[in-house]
Amino acid sequence: MTQSSRYQVYAYYLLSIVILSVFAFRNHTQFEVPPDSGLILCFAAPFFFAALLYIKLEKWCITNTDALDQPRRQLIVDLSLYTVIATSIAGIEYFYYQVPQLVALKFFVWAAILGYFASIDNALNRERLCVKSKRFGYELNAASSAVAHRLNLFLSVTVLVVIIAIAMTAYSYINLEGSLLDLTMNDLKQAFIVDTLFIIGFIVSLTVRLIYSFSINLQHFFDTQLAVLRNVEEGNLESLVPVLSRDEFGVIAHQTNSMIYQLREKQKAQQTLEKIVSPDIMHKLLTGDEKDLKQGQEYEIAILFCDLRKFTSYAENTPPEEVIFFLNAYFTKISDIVTEHGGIINKFMGDAILAVFGIDNNEEYIQAAIDTAWDILMHSDSIKMRDGSTFHIGIGVHKGLAAAGTIGSADRYEYTFIGDAVNTASRLDGLSKRLGYQLITSKEVYQELNRDSQDRFVDLGSQHIRGKSTAVHVYGAVNRDNEEEEYDDDDDDNIVPFSTGPKYAG
Repeated sequence: MTQSSRYQVYAYYLLSIVILSVFAFRNHTQFEVPPDSGLILCFAAPFFFAALLYIKLEKWCITNTDALDQPRRQLIVDLSLYTVIATSIAGIEYFYYQVPQLVALKFFVWAAILGYFASIDNALNRERLCVKSKRFGYELNAASSAVAHRLNLFLSVTVLVVIIAIAMTAYSYINLEGSLLDLTMNDLKQAFIVDTLFIIGFIVSLTVRLIYSFSINLQHFFDTQLAVLRNVEEGNLESLVPVLSRDEFGVIAHQTNSMIYQLREKQKAQQTLEKIVSPDIMHKLLTGDEKDLKQGQEYEIAILFCDLRKFTSYAENTPPEEVIFFLNAYFTKISDIVTEHGGIINKFMGDAILAVFGIDNNEEYIQAAIDTAWDILMHSDSIKMRDGSTFHIGIGVHKGLAAAGTIGSADRYEYTFIGDAVNTASRLDGLSKRLGYQLITSKEVYQELNRDSQDRFVDLGSQHIRGKSTAVHVYGAVNRDNEEEEYDDDDDDNIVPFSTGPKYAG
């Protein structure tokens, strides 16, 4: 970036030498000051020393500063050097070539005008190079200046420059008439017109160059911001808008980045929510009316309760961090199985889960719940404790009506399924320990299964379970004759009647 910046600075130095030399030759021929071959060298000397000085100033004052400050520093350095150059050239003209003081002042004005345009273009180029070299930030920490203010200032100064240059030229011809060679009035008019056209020509050319440089920068600002906004529209929040200037574009970029930060937080919350509830439930929570969510919605669903046997003794003799690691790995696998069969995990309760099937209008939701149970039991054979023994898993499956909605306080609540069907599924899970079968299902579920699945169950008849006034006809699968844990009827206390909603314990 440093070399590219210097090339443009040096190009403007060379252009200035050419323009000032042409101006000098033209003016010298009008006075009794014959131009010599060393005129160009005399004009080139200040620019040569300025180029050497620029190398040091660029390192000290420009490149070591913040990218947003570099264009302004570039402008100040160039204006300062051109002021020194203009003073030097005016001094050479006045003291060495002994031109009239007013003519020397004209050289100062012309050199300053060239420096004015060159400095602005170099600053725009510096801004562009900082962007290409990725030397930018994403925050705007300082006050900004309006683009309109800068444009108004540039246009006002440019118009003033044209007026001063033409006025200076006219004034020189009027007041230096006696110092000029023997020129007729027509020759003076012609010389004034040529000088005026020359002034307007190179000022217009340099103005067009500045407009072109400024438009390139603006186009890059627009393209950069639009590219990031397109990414945001597509859901990609990885990119930020670089803050490339201290004007409205910088403010827009800063505000856009603030919006992206907020969207990232919302996306993070949404991703966390997706891990807690299913996409369907998440959509209801994000888009549903809070009042409707609290009132609940009734579904005909299949409910699957699943928990680990002997987990209490395992947790008592295992470091807590190892227990957490095990549960995370176990629940990850169970969640994958449930999701694969179209179900959703509604709750994790210690070592147990509550999964529901059917809220997505799947006609085979009951069969899907049983297929999920088969896969979970198959996976359970790979779960081993330190001593090499395996965990036994108990599963209860039931179908029926359940209400889904948010339950809790005004500040904190959860989306859950409650109802007699949910309570019954939990009781069936507890019943699996007493009856010695890993999978217990109700008659309502059994009747909806395909023939192959029915053949894997054993009719266990009617069983009395807590909370039900009538017995429940159940079926069992996967007999465990060596069940080591005795049935603890207190496990059924984790469900209370529908009127007060469920309470789940690990």
